[in-house]
Amino acid sequence: MHDIRHSIAALAVLLLLCACGKSGDQGGAAKQPEKEEAASGVTLSPEQVRSLGITMVAARPAQYRAETSGYGTVVSLDTIAQADSDLLAALAVAAQSRAAAKRARYLFTDQGGAVSRESMEAAVAKADADEAQLTLARRKAQAAFGLNPPWESGGRRAAIMGRLSSGALALIRATFPLGALAADLPQTLSITRLGGNGRRWTSNQIWRAPADPAFPGQGVFALVASSDLNQNEHVTAFVPAGAPQPGVEVPAGAVVYGEGESWIYVRKEKDNFQRVRIDTTRAEAGGYFVPQQAGVRAGDAIVTSGAGLLLARELNPSAEAED
Repeated sequence: MHDIRHSIAALAVLLLLCACGKSGDQGGAAKQPEKEEAASGVTLSPEQVRSLGITMVAARPAQYRAETSGYGTVVSLDTIAQADSDLLAALAVAAQSRAAAKRARYLFTDQGGAVSRESMEAAVAKADADEAQLTLARRKAQAAFGLNPPWESGGRRAAIMGRLSSGALALIRATFPLGALAADLPQTLSITRLGGNGRRWTSNQIWRAPADPAFPGQGVFALVASSDLNQNEHVTAFVPAGAPQPGVEVPAGAVVYGEGESWIYVRKEKDNFQRVRIDTTRAEAGGYFVPQQAGVRAGDAIVTSGAGLLLARELNPSAEAED
């Protein structure tokens, strides 16, 4: 019994010592200060910013919308003029024949046979034949320029044809890959020269074109104003696809390249510059579109001069130490 009591007492002392050891460890851990994480990017003093020639601009808000491209040509004036002339001639002849047939019927019936039956029937037959020629001319025009072109409505034929003849308007026929266009045509279409300098012209007068047996796809016509496109010139056409994405516009001069990627530097704090990877496939006039997901917001200070020096300092910290 005495041995058992001694064993129990020894066990109790051992447990008490273990508990004290754990408590001491926890207290020591709680007393240890947390290590501060070093700031990423490049940190510069105001004097260093000035000496390195770092300049910045505020990121401007922008929107980007994906596009689907197709290829086309500028329809020649000869083709337009010939089709329009044939249709106008058929319209005039048919109108004259209808009037002659109506007059012949009147003279034959209401005027007691002022003209012979043969004359009346000949006038009616000619009117029917000319009406058939008009129908053929309309179908040829539709085969050439599709259904319901803008000049067929609103009494705008003379005005539109006059602007086409003077070069103030250009008629574009473009073909897009099968399935690229939705059931409803887009409201706008952009045109640029094939392999050109990037200048674009926009049209909001778009309608479907007949199928092209030589080039499978979905065809559209568009009227483009105030361009310097030449007849029969090849063009690239773009239509918007999907919803617009919010983001910012980044100047082309702000982009630096390193580690196989494209980067920009953004001042996130007073003296800290962060490197942000961007996608340069979304080119805009004079720069690139960067979506909000990249972490750049409108108004952020983007480094436009000296970004290469910041990249060198970040990739080679020893260079900063030497300075």
